[in-house]
Amino acid sequence: METACHHDSFSEENETLTRARIARFSQYVLSKQAWFRSANELIAAVELVAPHIAHYWACPNARFLDQKNDPEPEYSLVNVHMMLAGFAIENLCKGSLPARLTPKEQEAVTKGELPKSLRTHDLLKLIEQTEMTLSDAEKELVNRIGEARWRGRYPSPISHKDIGPSLRSGSDVGRIKTFLEKLRKHVGAKPFYQ
Repeated sequence: METACHHDSFSEENETLTRARIARFSQYVLSKQAWFRSANELIAAVELVAPHIAHYWACPNARFLDQKNDPEPEYSLVNVHMMLAGFAIENLCKGSLPARLTPKEQEAVTKGELPKSLRTHDLLKLIEQTEMTLSDAEKELVNRIGEARWRGRYPSPISHKDIGPSLRSGSDVGRIKTFLEKLRKHVGAKPFYQ
């Protein structure tokens, strides 16, 4: 008898914990502020990496011009910068999407399920869902940022078919910053320092 009572108590605690986890999950998924807060933290990290990239690109120029400069960094961090920017783009987009969920999708969230529209990591698809129009140059930049999801973490993607040309440019830092600000305004996210 004691074992059955202990089991019932454990089961109730488990159910209570599960309900609390689902409530927290749905609170975060349905909160644009939660998504935007994560985006802002990622953008802060992007901004921290940017000076390193500028220094990396300046070193070969200084060497070419026969100027003395600090030692050349071993790593460019370009792919890491772009990967973080991609994560920020994803969070900015996903922050604007909960308001567009169908009642059925919202109900699924309250049961602990992430809707299909929020499961994607396809940046162009997510941006399209926000109804933001992109120029061809922005699409090209976002495509390269999307590819940096693996380039910033691994030496290789999961298939050789995913390896494309890796264009790198010091000017991407400014282009990415401009794009993030444009997307931030489009989805109604404020910088975290405001």
